[in-house]
Amino acid sequence: MFSLFQRIKLKWLQYRYRFVPWIALNLNQRSARTVDQGHSDKLIADHVVLHSILGLFSGFHQFYQPEQKICLETAYKALASRDPAKIARQNSQATGALLGFTVERGPSTLPQGGTGVFVTSGCVPKGSVVAFYPGTVYYPHEAIFFQSIGNSFIFRCIDGVLIDGNDRGLSKMIFNSCSQRDRQGPFNVCDSSWLTACLQNPLAIGQYVNNQSKELPANVAYQEFSVPMDFPFHLRQFLPNVFYSPHSAEDLTQRALRLVVLVSVRDIRVGEELFSTYFTVVR
Repeated sequence: MFSLFQRIKLKWLQYRYRFVPWIALNLNQRSARTVDQGHSDKLIADHVVLHSILGLFSGFHQFYQPEQKICLETAYKALASRDPAKIARQNSQATGALLGFTVERGPSTLPQGGTGVFVTSGCVPKGSVVAFYPGTVYYPHEAIFFQSIGNSFIFRCIDGVLIDGNDRGLSKMIFNSCSQRDRQGPFNVCDSSWLTACLQNPLAIGQYVNNQSKELPANVAYQEFSVPMDFPFHLRQFLPNVFYSPHSAEDLTQRALRLVVLVSVRDIRVGEELFSTYFTVVR
């Protein structure tokens, strides 16, 4: 049984990488990716990311087909009869068949690393989309103070946009609320299953990828991606991100959803744990 001091110490070891004063004091002791100001910071081209996402999502279990005409009563009945566990298994198998690899969460190999992400089958080629960073998307001016307290899952994009990938507590409640707000009848426009044990998008576990160390250098890196406005509606149900603020008429034509994907920087073998770098210096 851990003492109170040990529990606080463990929490700090997991949280310190997101605590700005600690980062500033220790940055010279850490490995960091340096990005020149104005650089796009793209490991692979946006069209490659889009092609990968569309190919993967098209292979997932479809609630309805884009050309299918369906009445609302039938759609609600179909929604109520869905088996989340079965769909999660089918989509995991589809991921392996389409990408040639699968990833899952598990106990990290790092001391006090908590949960990590591992390649559980196949081999990940260099330049592949390995995972998504799920969560609620906040613009810099939007309130996130209470959600951020003790929250080690907040990702900051280069332009200051924040993504809250915490799957518990207030963060979980907010994502579910925003997801239901944007829902169009029985049709989801984002994926909230990453908050459960039955993920319909098996790659929506990027928030659990641990930081690299000197002994275990990064094998994946974060890349930002804006979802095109013409992204197929029937595939949006697999996007694990949602805006914190509600849509306006202007948003529907001008506001692109921000995604953060993790891209492999080398070939990754089965059994390896994924490691990224939490530090990107823009200058």
